[in-house]
Amino acid sequence: MNVYRILRPGFEAVSDQQFWFIKVEETKHPDKFNVLSPFSRHPIKNMPPSFPKELNLLSFCVEETVSDFSIRQRREDPDINVDDHNPLIRKIKLASDFVSSSSDVAISRGNLCRVTRDGNGNQWYKFDSDIKFRDITNFDRKFFTVNLYGSISECDENTFSLEEILSPLDQTPSECERYFVESRGHLYLVVRDFSICGDEVYYYRKIDGFVKETGDDPVPVKFRVYKRIPCSGDQQNKYDWVEVTDLGDQVFFVSSDCSFSFSTQDSKGRHGNCIIYVDEITDVEHLENKERHEEDDDNNELWHLKNGKVGLFNLADQSSGSLALLPKYLAMFWPPPTWLMRDQASSSS
Repeated sequence: MNVYRILRPGFEAVSDQQFWFIKVEETKHPDKFNVLSPFSRHPIKNMPPSFPKELNLLSFCVEETVSDFSIRQRREDPDINVDDHNPLIRKIKLASDFVSSSSDVAISRGNLCRVTRDGNGNQWYKFDSDIKFRDITNFDRKFFTVNLYGSISECDENTFSLEEILSPLDQTPSECERYFVESRGHLYLVVRDFSICGDEVYYYRKIDGFVKETGDDPVPVKFRVYKRIPCSGDQQNKYDWVEVTDLGDQVFFVSSDCSFSFSTQDSKGRHGNCIIYVDEITDVEHLENKERHEEDDDNNELWHLKNGKVGLFNLADQSSGSLALLPKYLAMFWPPPTWLMRDQASSSS
């Protein structure tokens, strides 16, 4: 799965840079890809009629924003038996030297696993821990993991020895959603703090996610951001995690599927120092009714946007709101911009 930022050609040197984010994933067919929204794990089936069947990437400036790996189970695939015993693979991270390395690290139903590739296929080995993990990334040739309570560990890519390191939330442990984000050569930890919700939100192990108790009141939103920085002086830990409240012109995008950052420096009407997030809290009624949303196919309107599940949190004033009500920010993700389809059509003719 890759997320790309497509920039409108000819607008590199102006103050209002126009761009659009698109997520694609591989299919069983060579040279064919599914188009997804960065908000969702499901392909968009009903794209606008004018959306091109092929994109000539030579006609645009294309930047790879993030590349992640996961295992998906498609109910429409006749070769897959979907049942409750199949593992839910939240995320897989490959070693930096993927070609020569024979092992990777994955989070499966909250468990941290080492995946070893050999002649007999993939062998899974769970690390000895009862704590549920929320995210994993690799940075500086090491794997970094964070669990439900904020404990951060690093794992050597060669020895796969897991070592707990200094956590930014040691003093206030609580069940929170946590995401790693890399931005301008630095590693950050973004925490959605559920401690302000009381008992209204809790972690449900069966679905490896957070659940909201019955009620129509909106869940309060609060994020904290921590930056990994070198320690000063002669200390046992080489790096520390410090809370930051100003991201400058950077916007962080976080979800359980992918997380990335981008600059708004040349983008008119958009400001940085904010977090765009996918609200992945599940309602109790949703679980009891066994409702399931398989794909984004509701007449060009993405389900997550339609139901207010994508929001923007402003770090400066701690405010939040639905992305659907912020057209300048929404236009970066949906719908496909007219210039993309127009310029693509002219380049194909």
